[in-house]
Amino acid sequence: MSFPIIGLIADDLTLTSFTDEANKLGVTINFSAKKFETDQLVEFSKLCDVLCIEPNHISLSALKTIQRSGVLTYPPIQAIEQLATIQKHQPANEMYSILVARSGHAQVSTWPISLISGNISITPVPGMSEELASRIQLSVIKLAGEIGLVGAVELIVDADDFTKLISINWLNPVVQDNLSVGSITSYAEQFLRAVLDLPLGSTEVLRSYTVSGSLITDANSNDYRPYLHLMARNPNLKFNQATKRVSVIGDNVENLLTEIIHAQQYFSGEIKE
Repeated sequence: MSFPIIGLIADDLTLTSFTDEANKLGVTINFSAKKFETDQLVEFSKLCDVLCIEPNHISLSALKTIQRSGVLTYPPIQAIEQLATIQKHQPANEMYSILVARSGHAQVSTWPISLISGNISITPVPGMSEELASRIQLSVIKLAGEIGLVGAVELIVDADDFTKLISINWLNPVVQDNLSVGSITSYAEQFLRAVLDLPLGSTEVLRSYTVSGSLITDANSNDYRPYLHLMARNPNLKFNQATKRVSVIGDNVENLLTEIIHAQQYFSGEIKE
């Protein structure tokens, strides 16, 4: 059996994360950032075994045409349609990121729930009880089965009421850096495993916490110069210029937050040492 070719229709940021994981698996990515019309999508699909699509790039009518032709498309149309019917709420001061992956054989996995507060995300949520975390994860596992999810999805919900859905992310989750740095299996790898119907990977975390924060470039500097100070101060920092974030893993969440906030402030030029 030859390695499959996956068609990926999404933005450039998604391409970066998926290509890295596809290369490790020996899988070929056939990529486009175009918003295809139906006839263009038909031609593109002929070059692929499976299509992974960011739903806002393709109309549902075009997806249905492709599906009738026998092409496997993910996320499945019924999952997109059913999640679209859920009422959306305004962003809150603090939000939870809940991620679930599900394969064609209904193997399901979830990652620890993340807290999103401003431009910082923490995995898992500090202080959340195991009982509440399990209740939230079981609810999203049940939802994944009900909508026939194959692939993965991130649900952003209000931290004060996890039943209030704020947004849905399919291929480019908000906390992807947290998972790439702090989990055995990244989101992109798990998505690929799910749509290829491979056994899902472990979502076990490498350390107690992962903290990630967004970076703003110093107008009087560049994105490279801050490395000299920040990497010397803390060699454990992980930078991702594709997503413009810095992350770190460890066991003391307060210390990790201090390191990320310092890195953000130094990177932006707010502080000089």
